[in-house]
Amino acid sequence: MGDDPTYEIIEEGQWLNDAPYGVIHRIAGHGKRGGILEEALAFCEQYVGDLRIDTHEDNRVMQHLLEKNGFTKCGIIYTDNGTPRLAYQKECGKQ
Repeated sequence: MGDDPTYEIIEEGQWLNDAPYGVIHRIAGHGKRGGILEEALAFCEQYVGDLRIDTHEDNRVMQHLLEKNGFTKCGIIYTDNGTPRLAYQKECGKQ
């Protein structure tokens, strides 16, 4: 929860809003059970009105899952080491 310096500057787009947000930095599973992202989102959405997350441009599976779960691609952000990431945001509706 709170402002994340990685998300301060976004290029080739813009965030959906300037509302307070939570960030999911990593999501992974061992491949034997699906639905981990959906479970994490359900938990997070109980506590925040907006979520932000990013992924590699070549991670098509994650891009598909994010869009399937209501995230909007907003632009490109850069990690601390300068690596570009596709940035997504979801307005969860929690106030």
